[in-house]
Amino acid sequence: MKQKNDNKILIKLKDKKDYTIKDIVLFSLLFIWMIIPILKMIQGVSLFTVIYEYRFMEFVGIIGIYLFAFEIYKKIKTSDNKKLLIKELLPIIILVGYLIWTLISCILAQDKQKAFYGDTYRKEGFITYLIYSGFFACAFLIKSDKLKRCLLNSFIIIAIINIILINLTNNSIQMLKIFHFKNIQVGVFSNQNHYGYYLLLATMTASLSFILEKNKLIKSFYGLAYLILIYNLILNNTFGCYIAFAITMILFFVYCIYQKKNRLISAVSIFIFVIISCFVQYNGKNIVVNNAKILFKDIGSIFDVAKNRNDYEKDEQIENIVNDKNEKNDISKSKNHSIISSETEKKFENAGSGRAKLWKYGLKIFLEKPILGYGADNLESEYKKYDIEQDRPHNLIIQLATTSGLPGCILYMIAIGLILVRTFKRLNDSNCIYTIVFFAVIAYLISAMFGNSMYYTSPYYFIFLGITYSTMRSKTF
Repeated sequence: MKQKNDNKILIKLKDKKDYTIKDIVLFSLLFIWMIIPILKMIQGVSLFTVIYEYRFMEFVGIIGIYLFAFEIYKKIKTSDNKKLLIKELLPIIILVGYLIWTLISCILAQDKQKAFYGDTYRKEGFITYLIYSGFFACAFLIKSDKLKRCLLNSFIIIAIINIILINLTNNSIQMLKIFHFKNIQVGVFSNQNHYGYYLLLATMTASLSFILEKNKLIKSFYGLAYLILIYNLILNNTFGCYIAFAITMILFFVYCIYQKKNRLISAVSIFIFVIISCFVQYNGKNIVVNNAKILFKDIGSIFDVAKNRNDYEKDEQIENIVNDKNEKNDISKSKNHSIISSETEKKFENAGSGRAKLWKYGLKIFLEKPILGYGADNLESEYKKYDIEQDRPHNLIIQLATTSGLPGCILYMIAIGLILVRTFKRLNDSNCIYTIVFFAVIAYLISAMFGNSMYYTSPYYFIFLGITYSTMRSKTF
């Protein structure tokens, strides 16, 4: 009996020890960031004059970088196993290498102001990259799993409150007069794509929490949250995020089969997702079916281009062996072929709402400066050379390659890959928090193949990535 009481005391002491002052401070900073969308909605009714979200981001970034640097210094100084410490810090070392390489790219950029501070819209210069690393560090440094879970729960609840405020405002003439957003459908987010990334992370968190939660009452809450969020994710009509969610849920289902756990409830979640997809409409059309038709049409355009190029190569071979008598006919055929080729090329470039064109010329831009790239936010002038009024390729890999060159792109991808591979190996031994954030990061990265980063959405990704990386914490770190 005495031993049981002693064990209870030890558990209580351990729980108290988990909540260090540093943990509470870091949690508070990230929690404040989570509620900024709500504060900005409130700002719309003039209860607050200005929300300095970027200034707050800078503050979080400085705190995160400082505490992380101090923590590493302390661990290096006191560690008895420096080889293990370096092994655990390898992704960070590689990410620092990426930042250094990007810094060089920005120093040599044509527009250094944009390279370091970004433009007034995205604000994604090198300084913002450092801020993202601060968010990553803050999330990583929180030791308490309870606080991490609380952070994820807060994210779900705040996302739902945001949805409720948007819908209440959108359905009230009086409130529409009060709020001054360009597009109330997405609230404080500039466009539906940015809002889609936010909803994607929230929906993944809710869906996997619903699947993995053991407590029936809490599970019911997650189930309701999942229904609300998945409906709004589909209604938001960001097809890249929809595809990312679908692929990630399938990957998670395969993981459940491999682990021989949660297979039924995972299948139920996918079934719910499919059923809701069948009923959500906009302007009398099923959103998913309409997007699927466009997708298949775009895929057809890509195949047409490939076929056209093969036919052109065959024509060239024929032209090499024809005699002089047929020369005029060959020229006529060549002209007709070039007209057909031009038409199919335009269809290809329009694929993915014009993304194929951005990718095509983004690769051309990259090949002009493949080593150092152009620096952050310096692609607008390059795209203008091809009569394209865009400043981003809508693809993470091309974005990295054009911004930091091929070495920078490789460094970033290796670092993220290391974090994900090492985390995946430890998922079985860790609690469900890390499983949730791991698959949420996967979903975000898939969606990033079709979209752009933004200073007010990317911090959520880096918070999730920081929590994911914290699974590698051992006694040494």
